[in-house]
Amino acid sequence: MEQLTGIESSYLAMEQHAMPLVVTAVNIYEGGDKADFAAIRQSFLNAVTRFPLFRRRLLKVPSALDHPYWIEDPDFDVDCHLRQMALPEPGNWHQFYLQLARLQALPMHRDRPLWQAFVITGLDSLSGLPKGSFALVVRAHRAIADNGQLNALLMRMHTFDPAAIADESQLVCTRDIRPGSGQLLLQALRNQGGRWWRSRQLLQQSLDRYRSQRETDMPEAPKTVATRFNQHPSSFRVVSHLRLPRSGCQAMRERVPGSSLCDVMLTLIGGGMRNYLLHKGELPEASLVASMPQSLVNELQRKDKSVTIGGNLRLALHTELASPLERLRRVSEAQRAARAHDPLAEQSLINGAAEMISPLFMRLGMQGYLRLGRYTPYRHHTFVEGVRGSDMPLYFGYSKLLRSFALAPLLPGASLTHCLSRWGNELTLAINACREALPDPDAYLKALQDAWLDMEDCLLPQASERAADVISDDYAQQASA
Repeated sequence: MEQLTGIESSYLAMEQHAMPLVVTAVNIYEGGDKADFAAIRQSFLNAVTRFPLFRRRLLKVPSALDHPYWIEDPDFDVDCHLRQMALPEPGNWHQFYLQLARLQALPMHRDRPLWQAFVITGLDSLSGLPKGSFALVVRAHRAIADNGQLNALLMRMHTFDPAAIADESQLVCTRDIRPGSGQLLLQALRNQGGRWWRSRQLLQQSLDRYRSQRETDMPEAPKTVATRFNQHPSSFRVVSHLRLPRSGCQAMRERVPGSSLCDVMLTLIGGGMRNYLLHKGELPEASLVASMPQSLVNELQRKDKSVTIGGNLRLALHTELASPLERLRRVSEAQRAARAHDPLAEQSLINGAAEMISPLFMRLGMQGYLRLGRYTPYRHHTFVEGVRGSDMPLYFGYSKLLRSFALAPLLPGASLTHCLSRWGNELTLAINACREALPDPDAYLKALQDAWLDMEDCLLPQASERAADVISDDYAQQASA
């Protein structure tokens, strides 16, 4: 039995029925005669034995006086979490995106382990994929994993060579003894006493942080203005993804010394949002702002697969600039300046403050924050996450992994999220948005395509530096659907 941290508990308190805080991994595999649902089911049975995350559910403390616990589910049944479905006709990319959007809008049942997996067949009409391909869509609540952790877990379920999935589910899993209400309340009182004692240390750290910020030249926080992407998310979603050549992004990065792959992708996102709002006649004079995890650069560039945890950065996308080169320079400078002032220290204070608050007051505070958020200044216009994939071919049993990308959940005040996935020689940019804020995802993909072409013209003037298949044929088929 393991207790949730304050930050993990805050995701439960922040979640609403129309805004499920769920991260999603989408893997598309090459099918074959040996690829069947029974083998996939067996793989998840093995994972249940090897990875406790798959069989843990929530145990709430009475009266919400303390953070809940993860406890082994004595009634766990993998068939309640793993399901099979087929795309309806005509079974093209447009139908696939619609199915992903429906799944992305589904809330999680908290009386079971907070994950779901869907095997989607009927992908024969998806251009660019061989016949018999299938998709594995895995959803997990943000309280148990972020996109990087979920992706790392799924990668461990793969092999480097095609092989049969052995039956490992006969191993015995340990079961937790569920404590009674009296034990939970007694432990809550003990934890609360420890929190009051640690609050003195947290207050001292906050004062030290405040003094250091006064003594240093802190970068000015970007100001935000309301756009269509700042409305409160509805329960309807739109989903799509875009594939880009990693070699082209690397060549663009070299044009601005000190920039990263993350800077190139943020420049692309800024250009896409600029083109879309400009076409709608809604582009503000001030720059749009993106929030992203501190570990985003490491997720895209590091060679190891360990998960890093850091604070969030708020960066201006400089959508007021038409030149991609100047935008890339400004984004790179802003990111280096923001990292120089140790955002991890601020995140440490936030984590400490979350530990001090009981779920009861945290839920009340989140409800008030969500209500007041409609009338207070917005912090960002989009949220950007990153996932590091594998550079080697991977197999799920006998099925070869062809494509992999992730979807980030929507957050209060931001109805558009982007998730960057590095997979082999490709970078994938997946979008998840509220349908009311982005009713025409094909137009937004066209805006991203135009932004990429502008970046090529500006940053890669030599034709030899450009990579083929800049935009995959996914876009063309969805736009015509």
